[in-house]
Amino acid sequence: MKKLLTLVIAFAMGLSAIGFTACSDKNTLVVYTEAGFAPFEYMSDGKIVGVDVDIMNLVGEKLGMKVQFENVGFDTIVDAVSAGKLCKVGAAGISITPDRQEKVAFSKEYYTATLYVIYEKAEEASYVSQMSDGVNGITWDKLAGKKIAVQGGTTADLFLGDELAEGGALDGTNATKTPFDSLATAVADVGLNQDVLIIDELPAKELIKNNASLACAPLYYEGGEEADEPAVDKYAICVTKGEDEILNAINEVIDELGTEGIQSLVNQHLGIEE
Repeated sequence: MKKLLTLVIAFAMGLSAIGFTACSDKNTLVVYTEAGFAPFEYMSDGKIVGVDVDIMNLVGEKLGMKVQFENVGFDTIVDAVSAGKLCKVGAAGISITPDRQEKVAFSKEYYTATLYVIYEKAEEASYVSQMSDGVNGITWDKLAGKKIAVQGGTTADLFLGDELAEGGALDGTNATKTPFDSLATAVADVGLNQDVLIIDELPAKELIKNNASLACAPLYYEGGEEADEPAVDKYAICVTKGEDEILNAINEVIDELGTEGIQSLVNQHLGIEE
Protein backbone atom coordinates (compact mmCIF):
# COMPACT_ATOMS: atom_id res chain seq x y z
CA MET A 1 0.00 0.00 0.00
CA LYS A 2 2.82 2.37 0.94
CA LYS A 3 4.59 1.65 -2.35
CA LEU A 4 1.36 2.26 -4.29
CA LEU A 5 0.82 5.54 -2.46
CA THR A 6 4.35 6.62 -3.29
CA LEU A 7 3.79 5.88 -6.97
CA VAL A 8 0.51 7.82 -6.98
CA ILE A 9 2.16 10.83 -5.36
CA ALA A 10 5.06 10.66 -7.81
CA PHE A 11 2.65 10.48 -10.75
CA ALA A 12 0.66 13.46 -9.46
CA MET A 13 3.86 15.46 -9.02
CA GLY A 14 4.84 14.55 -12.56
CA LEU A 15 1.55 15.84 -13.94
CA SER A 16 1.92 19.01 -11.93
CA ALA A 17 5.40 19.52 -13.26
CA ILE A 18 4.20 19.03 -16.83
CA GLY A 19 1.46 21.63 -16.41
CA PHE A 20 3.86 24.07 -14.74
CA THR A 21 6.48 23.62 -17.43
CA ALA A 22 3.97 24.14 -20.22
CA CYS A 23 2.71 27.36 -18.69
CA SER A 24 6.03 28.70 -17.49
CA ASP A 25 7.90 28.01 -20.76
CA LYS A 26 8.40 31.43 -22.33
CA ASN A 27 8.40 29.86 -25.79
CA THR A 28 5.06 28.06 -25.37
CA LEU A 29 1.62 29.67 -25.26
CA VAL A 30 -0.92 27.29 -23.68
CA VAL A 31 -4.48 27.77 -24.94
CA TYR A 32 -7.52 26.11 -23.36
CA THR A 33 -10.40 25.11 -25.63
CA GLU A 34 -13.30 22.63 -25.83
CA ALA A 35 -12.89 20.67 -29.04
CA GLY A 36 -16.52 19.84 -29.77
CA PHE A 37 -17.54 23.14 -31.33
CA ALA A 38 -16.96 22.78 -35.07
CA PRO A 39 -15.89 24.63 -37.14
CA PHE A 40 -14.18 26.73 -34.44
CA GLU A 41 -12.53 23.83 -32.60
CA TYR A 42 -12.89 20.12 -33.24
CA MET A 43 -10.89 16.92 -33.47
CA SER A 44 -9.46 15.69 -36.77
CA ASP A 45 -6.99 12.80 -37.02
CA GLY A 46 -6.37 13.05 -33.30
CA LYS A 47 -5.52 16.76 -33.40
CA ILE A 48 -7.42 19.85 -32.30
CA VAL A 49 -8.15 21.98 -35.38
CA GLY A 50 -10.52 24.78 -36.30
CA VAL A 51 -10.92 28.50 -36.84
CA ASP A 52 -9.76 29.43 -33.34
CA VAL A 53 -6.73 27.17 -33.74
CA ASP A 54 -5.82 28.92 -36.99
CA ILE A 55 -6.19 32.34 -35.36
CA MET A 56 -4.04 31.39 -32.38
CA ASN A 57 -1.36 29.80 -34.57
CA LEU A 58 -1.07 33.16 -36.36
CA VAL A 59 -0.79 34.81 -32.95
CA GLY A 60 1.98 32.37 -32.05
CA GLU A 61 3.86 33.31 -35.22
CA LYS A 62 3.53 36.98 -34.36
CA LEU A 63 4.84 36.39 -30.84
CA GLY A 64 7.50 33.90 -31.88
CA MET A 65 5.94 31.24 -29.66
CA LYS A 66 4.75 27.67 -30.03
CA VAL A 67 1.01 27.32 -29.39
CA GLN A 68 -0.17 24.33 -27.35
CA PHE A 69 -3.91 23.59 -27.26
CA GLU A 70 -5.49 21.71 -24.35
CA ASN A 71 -8.98 20.19 -24.63
CA VAL A 72 -10.91 20.87 -21.39
CA GLY A 73 -14.47 21.37 -20.16
CA PHE A 74 -15.89 24.64 -21.49
CA ASP A 75 -17.07 25.89 -18.09
CA THR A 76 -13.53 25.61 -16.67
CA ILE A 77 -11.84 27.79 -19.28
CA VAL A 78 -12.51 31.31 -17.97
CA ASP A 79 -11.51 30.47 -14.40
CA ALA A 80 -8.32 28.76 -15.59
CA VAL A 81 -7.38 31.74 -17.75
CA SER A 82 -8.20 34.08 -14.87
CA ALA A 83 -5.75 32.21 -12.62
CA GLY A 84 -3.10 32.31 -15.37
CA LYS A 85 -1.18 29.34 -13.99
CA LEU A 86 -1.97 26.49 -16.38
CA CYS A 87 -2.92 28.67 -19.35
CA LYS A 88 -3.10 32.31 -20.34
CA VAL A 89 -5.56 32.12 -23.24
CA GLY A 90 -9.01 30.63 -23.82
CA ALA A 91 -10.25 30.23 -27.39
CA ALA A 92 -13.51 28.31 -27.66
CA GLY A 93 -16.23 30.47 -29.19
CA ILE A 94 -16.44 32.43 -25.94
CA SER A 95 -18.79 35.40 -25.65
CA ILE A 96 -18.20 38.50 -23.55
CA THR A 97 -20.36 38.82 -20.42
CA PRO A 98 -20.03 41.18 -17.44
CA ASP A 99 -19.23 38.28 -15.11
CA ARG A 100 -16.46 37.03 -17.39
CA GLN A 101 -15.06 40.53 -17.83
CA GLU A 102 -14.47 40.69 -14.09
CA LYS A 103 -12.16 37.68 -14.39
CA VAL A 104 -10.37 37.98 -17.74
CA ALA A 105 -9.49 40.41 -20.52
CA PHE A 106 -11.16 39.95 -23.91
CA SER A 107 -10.00 40.46 -27.46
CA LYS A 108 -12.05 42.22 -30.05
CA GLU A 109 -15.16 40.29 -31.07
CA TYR A 110 -14.43 38.42 -34.28
CA TYR A 111 -17.59 36.47 -35.15
CA THR A 112 -21.34 36.86 -34.65
CA ALA A 113 -23.53 33.76 -34.54
CA THR A 114 -27.25 33.23 -34.15
CA LEU A 115 -28.44 30.77 -31.50
CA TYR A 116 -30.23 27.75 -33.00
CA VAL A 117 -32.61 25.17 -31.60
CA ILE A 118 -32.14 21.49 -32.52
CA TYR A 119 -35.39 19.51 -32.38
CA GLU A 120 -36.99 16.34 -33.71
CA LYS A 121 -37.95 16.90 -37.34
CA ALA A 122 -41.28 15.12 -36.75
CA GLU A 123 -42.18 17.86 -34.23
CA GLU A 124 -41.33 20.77 -36.53
CA ALA A 125 -44.88 22.12 -36.76
CA SER A 126 -45.03 22.66 -33.01
CA TYR A 127 -41.84 24.72 -32.95
CA VAL A 128 -41.28 26.64 -36.18
CA SER A 129 -43.19 29.65 -37.50
CA GLN A 130 -42.40 32.55 -39.83
CA MET A 131 -40.77 35.56 -38.19
CA SER A 132 -41.38 39.20 -39.13
CA ASP A 133 -38.20 39.17 -41.26
CA GLY A 134 -39.54 36.24 -43.30
CA VAL A 135 -37.24 33.65 -41.72
CA ASN A 136 -38.65 30.39 -40.36
CA GLY A 137 -37.58 30.45 -36.73
CA ILE A 138 -38.48 29.54 -33.17
CA THR A 139 -39.54 31.99 -30.45
CA TRP A 140 -38.83 31.32 -26.78
CA ASP A 141 -42.51 30.71 -25.99
CA LYS A 142 -42.46 27.63 -28.26
CA LEU A 143 -40.14 26.02 -25.70
CA ALA A 144 -42.64 26.32 -22.84
CA GLY A 145 -42.79 23.12 -20.81
CA LYS A 146 -39.93 21.54 -22.75
CA LYS A 147 -36.81 19.76 -21.51
CA ILE A 148 -34.04 21.93 -22.89
CA ALA A 149 -30.40 20.87 -23.21
CA VAL A 150 -27.48 23.31 -23.35
CA GLN A 151 -23.74 23.10 -23.00
CA GLY A 152 -22.88 24.22 -19.48
CA GLY A 153 -21.33 27.67 -19.16
CA THR A 154 -22.14 28.80 -22.72
CA THR A 155 -24.14 31.83 -23.83
CA ALA A 156 -27.05 29.51 -24.59
CA ASP A 157 -26.91 28.40 -20.96
CA LEU A 158 -26.93 32.03 -19.76
CA PHE A 159 -29.71 33.11 -22.14
CA LEU A 160 -31.88 30.16 -21.16
CA GLY A 161 -31.29 30.88 -17.48
CA ASP A 162 -32.62 34.41 -18.02
CA GLU A 163 -35.77 33.14 -19.74
CA LEU A 164 -36.42 30.57 -17.00
CA ALA A 165 -36.01 33.21 -14.28
CA GLU A 166 -38.84 35.33 -12.90
CA GLY A 167 -40.32 37.49 -15.65
CA GLY A 168 -38.66 35.50 -18.43
CA ALA A 169 -40.51 33.98 -21.38
CA LEU A 170 -40.37 30.51 -19.82
CA ASP A 171 -41.10 31.52 -16.23
CA GLY A 172 -43.79 29.26 -14.76
CA THR A 173 -44.05 27.05 -17.85
CA ASN A 174 -42.40 23.97 -16.30
CA ALA A 175 -39.60 24.20 -18.85
CA THR A 176 -36.35 22.74 -17.53
CA LYS A 177 -32.67 23.15 -18.30
CA THR A 178 -30.12 20.32 -18.46
CA PRO A 179 -26.47 21.38 -18.85
CA PHE A 180 -24.19 18.94 -20.69
CA ASP A 181 -20.39 18.88 -20.81
CA SER A 182 -20.37 17.47 -24.34
CA LEU A 183 -22.42 18.73 -27.28
CA ALA A 184 -22.26 15.32 -28.92
CA THR A 185 -23.83 13.75 -25.84
CA ALA A 186 -26.46 16.49 -25.68
CA VAL A 187 -27.57 16.13 -29.28
CA ALA A 188 -27.75 12.34 -28.91
CA ASP A 189 -30.23 12.88 -26.07
CA VAL A 190 -32.64 15.01 -28.13
CA GLY A 191 -35.79 12.94 -28.61
CA LEU A 192 -34.86 10.67 -25.69
CA ASN A 193 -34.55 12.54 -22.40
CA GLN A 194 -34.43 16.05 -23.88
CA ASP A 195 -36.84 17.79 -26.24
CA VAL A 196 -34.45 20.31 -27.75
CA LEU A 197 -30.87 21.57 -27.65
CA ILE A 198 -29.89 25.24 -27.92
CA ILE A 199 -26.48 25.96 -29.45
CA ASP A 200 -24.90 28.32 -31.98
CA GLU A 201 -25.78 28.08 -35.68
CA LEU A 202 -22.71 26.46 -37.24
CA PRO A 203 -22.18 23.79 -34.57
CA ALA A 204 -25.92 23.07 -34.68
CA LYS A 205 -25.82 22.43 -38.41
CA GLU A 206 -22.67 20.32 -38.10
CA LEU A 207 -24.14 18.23 -35.29
CA ILE A 208 -27.26 17.24 -37.23
CA LYS A 209 -25.96 16.96 -40.79
CA ASN A 210 -25.80 13.16 -40.59
CA ASN A 211 -28.96 12.72 -38.52
CA ALA A 212 -32.09 12.62 -40.67
CA SER A 213 -34.41 12.63 -37.63
CA LEU A 214 -33.26 16.05 -36.39
CA ALA A 215 -33.62 19.60 -37.69
CA CYS A 216 -32.67 23.04 -36.45
CA ALA A 217 -33.90 26.63 -36.73
CA PRO A 218 -32.82 30.05 -35.43
CA LEU A 219 -34.03 31.24 -32.03
CA TYR A 220 -35.85 34.58 -31.84
CA TYR A 221 -37.11 37.06 -29.29
CA GLU A 222 -40.72 37.91 -30.10
CA GLY A 223 -40.96 41.55 -31.10
CA GLY A 224 -44.59 42.40 -30.38
CA GLU A 225 -45.25 45.66 -32.25
CA GLU A 226 -41.62 45.75 -33.39
CA ALA A 227 -39.71 43.28 -35.53
CA ASP A 228 -38.68 39.92 -34.05
CA GLU A 229 -35.01 39.84 -33.07
CA PRO A 230 -32.69 36.84 -33.41
CA ALA A 231 -30.81 35.69 -30.31
CA VAL A 232 -27.16 36.30 -31.19
CA ASP A 233 -23.82 35.29 -29.73
CA LYS A 234 -20.56 37.16 -30.42
CA TYR A 235 -17.21 35.42 -29.99
CA ALA A 236 -13.99 36.78 -28.51
CA ILE A 237 -10.79 35.26 -27.13
CA CYS A 238 -10.07 35.60 -23.40
CA VAL A 239 -6.64 36.35 -21.93
CA THR A 240 -5.24 36.52 -18.41
CA LYS A 241 -5.47 40.11 -17.20
CA GLY A 242 -2.15 41.94 -17.51
CA GLU A 243 -0.94 39.84 -20.46
CA ASP A 244 -1.10 42.86 -22.77
CA GLU A 245 1.46 41.60 -25.29
CA ILE A 246 -0.61 38.47 -25.94
CA LEU A 247 -3.88 40.44 -26.08
CA ASN A 248 -2.46 43.00 -28.49
CA ALA A 249 -1.13 40.24 -30.77
CA ILE A 250 -4.55 38.57 -30.85
CA ASN A 251 -6.25 41.86 -31.73
CA GLU A 252 -3.69 42.52 -34.46
CA VAL A 253 -4.37 39.09 -36.03
CA ILE A 254 -8.14 39.66 -35.85
CA ASP A 255 -7.71 43.06 -37.55
CA GLU A 256 -5.41 41.62 -40.20
CA LEU A 257 -7.82 38.79 -41.03
CA GLY A 258 -10.88 41.04 -41.00
CA THR A 259 -14.43 39.80 -41.42
CA GLU A 260 -13.70 38.26 -44.81
CA GLY A 261 -10.61 36.45 -43.58
CA ILE A 262 -12.44 34.97 -40.59
CA GLN A 263 -15.31 33.87 -42.82
CA SER A 264 -12.82 32.29 -45.21
CA LEU A 265 -11.43 30.22 -42.34
CA VAL A 266 -14.97 29.23 -41.35
CA ASN A 267 -15.71 28.14 -44.92
CA GLN A 268 -12.50 26.12 -45.12
CA HIS A 269 -13.35 24.16 -41.98
CA LEU A 270 -16.90 23.62 -43.23
CA GLY A 271 -15.57 22.31 -46.54
CA ILE A 272 -17.20 25.15 -48.50
CA GLU A 273 -15.41 26.05 -51.71
CA GLU A 274 -14.98 29.78 -52.30
